[in-house]
Amino acid sequence: MTAPNNSSYQSKSSPINADLIPEFVFTVIKKLQQYDFQAFVVGGCIRDILLNRIPKDFDVATDAHPEQITAIFKNSRIIGRRFKIVHVRQQRELIEVSTFRKKPDEVSKLRNGVIQDNAFGTIEEDAERRDFTMNAIFYDPIHENFFDPFNGKKDIENSQINFIGKKDQRLHEDPIRLLRAIRFHAKLDFNLCLTKKEIQAYIQLLEDIPYSRIFDEMMKFFLTGHAERSIKVLKQYELLDIFFPHLAQHSLEKKSLLMLGMKNTDNRVKENKTVNPGFLMAVVLWDAFKTDKSFNDEALSLDAKIKNFFNQSAPNIFIHKRFIKYISDIWRLQPRFMKIRLKAVYRLSNHPRFRAAYDFLLLRSESDEEEKKYADWWTRWQSANESTRKQLLDQKDE
Repeated sequence: MTAPNNSSYQSKSSPINADLIPEFVFTVIKKLQQYDFQAFVVGGCIRDILLNRIPKDFDVATDAHPEQITAIFKNSRIIGRRFKIVHVRQQRELIEVSTFRKKPDEVSKLRNGVIQDNAFGTIEEDAERRDFTMNAIFYDPIHENFFDPFNGKKDIENSQINFIGKKDQRLHEDPIRLLRAIRFHAKLDFNLCLTKKEIQAYIQLLEDIPYSRIFDEMMKFFLTGHAERSIKVLKQYELLDIFFPHLAQHSLEKKSLLMLGMKNTDNRVKENKTVNPGFLMAVVLWDAFKTDKSFNDEALSLDAKIKNFFNQSAPNIFIHKRFIKYISDIWRLQPRFMKIRLKAVYRLSNHPRFRAAYDFLLLRSESDEEEKKYADWWTRWQSANESTRKQLLDQKDE
């Protein structure tokens, strides 16, 4: 394998826990190198390993082009339109293999606000186009070599988030990088290279970014194991005012539904359980829904109240329609948990959203004694046999 001609290519310069790199990753790297291609593990997985954390996925970067990669790996396929990458399947695992990229000769901005960069390049050019120094570390696990042109390891050691190049230029290229910087600050508890005043100034750049892309990025604050801290960081930088205006004055009290939901989400992520964004948003928006003017209008049905809420009082970020349907189902089922009658109970327990709605009831019950009575009843009901269920219905409160 030909090494990059750069002084930042360091041989065995820093210890790394190779046990955190799975065998299937070694296999992909080794095979690419056998065909005389450069191949490295790169990005967040290396950052996490240097922090002695277990990465959730691994990305491989190479100078091999997509067609060359698929020629080497039979169980692989090219995906992507703007920039082709290859999904390689090894030992039932899927690895994303991408070709080194560079800034294109002709700069153009896509409809989603991203600078188009779908040109192949060298490892040096690929490192330069990444966002933060800590995410631009390349590691060859076969030869135990690092390529770290921007001293990312040093920034990791110093718990520092730094942009590659001039932050003003990088943020204008893609304003979503501002949210990524704040998210890593929340996730890693690293020092942020932006002041509160700078954040308030740069946040205006997001006005030209489609809401759908902002929503996807915001969900990463809450669905990657650091939701509780993320809420606090967003409040600290007054970003809740922008993305979730109804939370701007929220006290973030530990026993509030919001914070209980954030804690519950973090626990599920740690236990490798799934978290539906619709459920998360049902928690985040619940207090706003209850204080919406339509909520207390007795002339309106619950369906009408929910519809009015999403038409008039939704947060500033776009929520996909499929999530609105999920949220609405959870909210619609809440009053039905209080109707403990034979037919009503069986109809509710057979509803496709029953489990999500029940989990939502459990969260509500942690801060509401009245709800706890019903949550306890439904908990007993689910674990009971038919004989015990009959007794539970007979003993219900009239």
